[in-house]
Amino acid sequence: VVSTQSTGHYYITNNLSEAMPLNSIQPVEWVWWKRETKEEKEKRLSAYQRHQAKLERQDTHKEEEREPRERWGNHIEFLLASIGLAVGTGNVWRFPYLAQKNGGGAFLLPYAVMLLVEGLPLFYLELALGQRMQKGFLKIWSNIRPYFTGIGVGQIIVSFQMTAYFPMVMTWCMYYFYLSFSNPLPWSQCKDLNNTCCNLDSAAYMWFESNLQATNSIEDTGEFVPGILICWFIGWVVTYLCLFKGIESSGKAAYFTATFPYVVLFCLFIRGVTLEGAGNGVKVLFTPDMARLLDPIVWMDAAGQIFYSLSVGFGALICFGSYNPVKNNCARDAAIISVINCGTSVFAGIVVYSVLGFREAMLDIPVKDVQGGPGLAFIAYPTAVAQMPLPQLWAAAFFFMMVLLAIDSEFGTIEACIGPLQDYPFFQRVRKEVLCLIMCVILCLLGLPMCTQSGLYIFVLWDTFSVSLPLLFIGIAECVVVAWFYDLEKFAEDIEYMTGSHPNIYWKICWKYISPTLITVILVASLIKQCMNPAEYTKYLGCDPLNPTPVEDWSTDTPFPWWAQLIGAAMVMFPVLPMPILATWHFAKKKLFKNSDELVA
Repeated sequence: VVSTQSTGHYYITNNLSEAMPLNSIQPVEWVWWKRETKEEKEKRLSAYQRHQAKLERQDTHKEEEREPRERWGNHIEFLLASIGLAVGTGNVWRFPYLAQKNGGGAFLLPYAVMLLVEGLPLFYLELALGQRMQKGFLKIWSNIRPYFTGIGVGQIIVSFQMTAYFPMVMTWCMYYFYLSFSNPLPWSQCKDLNNTCCNLDSAAYMWFESNLQATNSIEDTGEFVPGILICWFIGWVVTYLCLFKGIESSGKAAYFTATFPYVVLFCLFIRGVTLEGAGNGVKVLFTPDMARLLDPIVWMDAAGQIFYSLSVGFGALICFGSYNPVKNNCARDAAIISVINCGTSVFAGIVVYSVLGFREAMLDIPVKDVQGGPGLAFIAYPTAVAQMPLPQLWAAAFFFMMVLLAIDSEFGTIEACIGPLQDYPFFQRVRKEVLCLIMCVILCLLGLPMCTQSGLYIFVLWDTFSVSLPLLFIGIAECVVVAWFYDLEKFAEDIEYMTGSHPNIYWKICWKYISPTLITVILVASLIKQCMNPAEYTKYLGCDPLNPTPVEDWSTDTPFPWWAQLIGAAMVMFPVLPMPILATWHFAKKKLFKNSDELVA
């Protein structure tokens, strides 16, 4: 046994001239202990290099056997597409609200901790897995063990469910972008000055009454809303034109869709921080309330935001990584993309809250009087923009940025639906343009109910059930399979082969223990919350102009009806059930054939 004082690693051999690392050969015989000399080290390194060359020859042989795989035009396309996938509308309308609600600047501490121990390790794991295997995630999981095919099936289903409803965000933003060219802005004043309800809050009144034409319940479907319906179809046409050539076209589109939002965000930042009251808005966002750090809900919100904002679990990152060459520093890529994503959230928070501070100065509406999600993007922010000079310019810039953020995230999830299928001969016979068209048409038709007057409530139903819980199950399964079944040391050797650097103990501990444990805690807490408090949606009650009520009484939270709860439960189970079902089926199949062989023998 040879020990290296500098690294503390041990090697075992009967012949020092052919010394190999412990993880490269099986131990044969303990011979002696001694400190490695310079000559011995050179011989050992030479032998190790021969071992790496053997791995490379094996990988080259496998590459020749594979079907030709799509490739990014260059590494910049991969980075931009991955940034576009990770950075979405949630960075603008969810993170700032969560930060302000959970202790302001103090929230950045749990946010950073969860990035380091949960988000970044999973992001790194998915990129490395796809890059090493050079396959879609469906083939990867089945190749590791047939029992784990259900993970890939679940990822396809959850990506499909995500892409069925999320484009509605792009549709609303596209409709508001169109309205931004009106003079005056429709939400800045009421058409009927005698409408007392509209005069109370013109932006909220327009959002519910004019744009969505919302009904009073999810059970009252209503009719199609023409403006929303037209933008829905336009959005899917644009999506198809950007995706029909696969990463060849989406990679080129990312040069614009992933970079231009930052140009707009920077312009909005310059304008926002120069407005009256901007400092007060930013102060509200970042003033730390250290006592909130003792609240476990704050840490759970940070973990959930990191997990969902980085788009881990969908399988899109595995697909993106598989289009890279095998020899690529995926560790560096994961760090760059994750830091840019989280930095964008903080930067967007400054932009949004500087404008909300201006709203408080102009209209005396408190900065904290805001909700995350659509309430921030389509009520609070437009109200503030309407008070600026050149409001049409800033409104159009904001909503165009939101359209690009939404469509860029959509590229990756649709690729996660299509990419893995093309690893199978049946789908390889179908041209990518045709397969993409079929997928886009199905998703477009599936989302049509959200273009009705109850569309907002249907959107909330999908958003509540279809993605969040299934992703947690998938995230746990990914960590467990890679760390405990594929073998963590083997995975570490794969990464060393690809990057030239062996992952340190930090990554291994996160993959094997910390990350799956944290995700399990979030999952259990989420399930307990769902059981104790049935899911609710905010329904619009309306406002009687003859007897106006305060704005806060225009809507109320109410539980979903029983049939909606059943649909929601089905949305959760569709991606989750394939994991135990296919594992059981493959196990039973193996036992059956084994017993048959024994009978024949």
